[in-house]
Amino acid sequence: MSHIARISAIIATAAMTTSLAACGDGADPGGSKTEGGDGPVSLSLWTVFTGSDGDILREIVDKYNDSNDKGITINLDIMPNDQLQQKLPAAISTGTAPDFVLFGVEFLPTYVASGSLEDISDFWDKTGVDPDNYLERVVQLAQVDGKQYGTPMQYNLQYLYWNKDLFEAAGLDPDKPPATLDELADYAVKLTDPDKNQFGLALPVDASAYPQFFWANGGDIDDPATNTNLLDSPENLATLEWAADLAVNKKVTPQAVTGSEADTMLQNGQLAMLMSGPWQINGLRSQGVDFGVGPIPGGSAGAFSPEGGCAYMIPKGADSAKRDATYDFMAYWLSDEIMKEWSVRNGFPVFSKSAAELPEVTGDEVLKSISAATTIGRDYNLGYPLAAQIDKDAIWPLWEAVLTGSTQPAEALKSASEALDSILAQG
Repeated sequence: MSHIARISAIIATAAMTTSLAACGDGADPGGSKTEGGDGPVSLSLWTVFTGSDGDILREIVDKYNDSNDKGITINLDIMPNDQLQQKLPAAISTGTAPDFVLFGVEFLPTYVASGSLEDISDFWDKTGVDPDNYLERVVQLAQVDGKQYGTPMQYNLQYLYWNKDLFEAAGLDPDKPPATLDELADYAVKLTDPDKNQFGLALPVDASAYPQFFWANGGDIDDPATNTNLLDSPENLATLEWAADLAVNKKVTPQAVTGSEADTMLQNGQLAMLMSGPWQINGLRSQGVDFGVGPIPGGSAGAFSPEGGCAYMIPKGADSAKRDATYDFMAYWLSDEIMKEWSVRNGFPVFSKSAAELPEVTGDEVLKSISAATTIGRDYNLGYPLAAQIDKDAIWPLWEAVLTGSTQPAEALKSASEALDSILAQG
């Protein structure tokens, strides 16, 4: 297998994993200078925003094209993520890559390992954008070995959503969601009403790694740095037994429900609670659901949420004029105005400290809540080449077996741990 084919295979495998993905000292970052450009600069941008968020992204790009005084024009090309990940490695190797790209940070380490991305650590100094104005963890997600290979575009976690009307009908305070896993379980029982086909909590069986539950009780799945299996532990067994009791014995979740089915049930008022990403917000708003959103409940070890996000990156070989022009747009994106617009219109958390203080953000209860939850983000196998296989062949089958009751938690955990050993042996 050729070098490019090998990199493409790794990236295609990683594409199966869902990212559980976006100034400064008062200076206008959109006003940074484009150095070395003597005339108009046309930039090509490949990205993966194929939904309604892509329409908003295109509007922002068009606004930049119309408003910048440097003659910079960005030509946006949107395609499905798997298509982009198939095309990009070959394009980079043949010198036909776009001027910059935008996709999930989980893919970034693979491209860096193959020498396919520019080190853009000088971005902050050249544009005057202050990295300290952004959450440190978000900036670090676009770094490898301390070097900056991307600038953050958006950041996301998993959040707890709840239907306030169903809370009130069950005698629960609609403005007080469960803060612990014990409370989550208690609320889920109270909110379940079989006669109404109403469930207290959905635990989808597809793409359900649920690292947040393991972490909350002091457990874990693996250590990517050492290819170590951490799955078979007393802490994880206790977590699985807790989940089995809810799903099989107390029947608080619809059996074998998929993520998309759970989304529909939440929007239709048949589901009281669901853990999901910020993309849930606009759907709930469009259906007129009176909902709350906040941090995932914690356990004995605390509260954590698997994080993800997207970043702008420059493929290897960019000339100086186009690189500087790309920096200008990156800085524009990180301005308070664009941070606010993207977050307010899409419901993604604000990771800029200055933008988080804007009245449009502080006055939006939903946006304020999810932005406050950004402190519990934690890396779950981001950029780990074995990540997709770990979920597909070990963790997803484990949770499906436990949630459907087909296998007892102890037996399912042992089987999943053996499968994980086989996967990690490839590392």
